[in-house]
Amino acid sequence: MKPVAVLMASYSPGFPAEHLGATKKIELVAKLLQRMGYELHYVDSGHPEQRLAPPVQGQAAVVGESAVTLWRPACLPHRKVGKLFNVLHAGSLIDELARRKPQLIWLYNSYAFEARWGMALQARTGARLILELEDLPLARHRGLNPKPHLDQWYFQRLLPRADMVTFVNADLMRQYASRVQQSFLLPSVLQDAIATLPDRERFSGATHRLGYFGGLEVDKGVQTLLELVPRMPERWKLVVTGVGSLTDRLRDIAERHPDAIEFHGAVAHRDVIRLMSGCDAIVNPHAAITEMDNGVFPFKVCEALASGALLITTPLPAIDLDLAGHIETFDGSVNELVHAMQRAPALYARRHAELSALRHAVCQRYGETAVFERFNQALHALEQP
Repeated sequence: MKPVAVLMASYSPGFPAEHLGATKKIELVAKLLQRMGYELHYVDSGHPEQRLAPPVQGQAAVVGESAVTLWRPACLPHRKVGKLFNVLHAGSLIDELARRKPQLIWLYNSYAFEARWGMALQARTGARLILELEDLPLARHRGLNPKPHLDQWYFQRLLPRADMVTFVNADLMRQYASRVQQSFLLPSVLQDAIATLPDRERFSGATHRLGYFGGLEVDKGVQTLLELVPRMPERWKLVVTGVGSLTDRLRDIAERHPDAIEFHGAVAHRDVIRLMSGCDAIVNPHAAITEMDNGVFPFKVCEALASGALLITTPLPAIDLDLAGHIETFDGSVNELVHAMQRAPALYARRHAELSALRHAVCQRYGETAVFERFNQALHALEQP
């Protein structure tokens, strides 16, 4: 019989994805766990239905490419109330999972639901508990929403209980190293389809293509891209995929400026990879991460580097690869982005060999196979007395 793993995450198979980077990473973690030989039970904490819906218990489902057994607590008509209800009342779900005798529990982020019920399941079964820390509960300002403070309360209690914590950047890992049993740096997991893209020359065509592939939200910096379109530098065109609250504004501005922007909306990931490979530069205009206590690291950063395109980005926290001098940084404003785009062809020409070496280093470090091998070693080390 296969060993059993339980993955808990706020992503709902069969429903439209709200957070594209998170979705891709959850799907790749599921693939990683199955590749390690686990029978995977997936707990969906996303509360996807805005109605009274009964719990899902032991249903066959697919997370990305991975066949899983799906569990989902009941949904209520009001999502925030429903998520709080699930934090307090999901004991029967944990009873069912405990009967499967899991050897591994993987929590995607330190949300209250995942933290409370992950620790409860660990106490019941003695399973190894892995916390994948993607952002700090209080990293983003969420107005009067009390949930981040509840998440923070559980986060403080979860950290010492986790057998291993994966961190999304090196600054965050250093900050919490003394409070965790074992650390693992995991800013990204790259699909083989990205990690194996062929090398090609950039900035050699008549038009330079600047790509953005991510959530269309203000905190992702997409407002800067809206301001960029009417000011697009000569020979440049913006290529955008994604969904979010700014989708309609992107669609509208694309209709008014078809020569400056190519807007694709939500597309299959294979098409995202194709579009990325056709870009000369990729932009990460994310709101300043230093103002979020270095609590996040955009998933699309490593994807951009792995594609071979030049990365133009707001300042980033450290990972375990030296990015200094190999990327073009700007302060998040449209003026600085325009200047960075104008400098980009010369930087690429000057640092082409180093950029190619960085691309291969990213792929070797964070490709699926590389992460599988490193995590497998780390997990075996946990099992030693």
